[in-house]
Amino acid sequence: MFKKTFTAAALVLATASTALPVAAQQISFGVSAGNQQERDAIAGALVLYQIANGGDPVEVLTQASQGGSVGVIHQEGNGHNGSLAQGGGGNAGGVFQFGENTDAHLAQGGGEGDLVFVFGW
Repeated sequence: MFKKTFTAAALVLATASTALPVAAQQISFGVSAGNQQERDAIAGALVLYQIANGGDPVEVLTQASQGGSVGVIHQEGNGHNGSLAQGGGGNAGGVFQFGENTDAHLAQGGGEGDLVFVFGW
């Protein structure tokens, strides 16, 4: 499923990049879990990301193993506006912003797995 999702995202990205108006200042794409296994894969990747970036492994792993939500907002560059709202438990969400002045918001209602990547200039 991920292979199909990434292939589709690549095609959309390639098509959108040829049709972007001059005024466009960001481009984004996302990956959403289609089933529980994909949601678990996203959650596992986010837990590893948090641990690798200085998160407390016990807290992160306890939260994930007890059906809690796992979330990451990563920003590189300047002037970003990003948020992650999780309700209902069991969510895995990541917002990754790069470049300049991007705007990205992710809201999850329960048991969802989503990654959003935004590049701005």
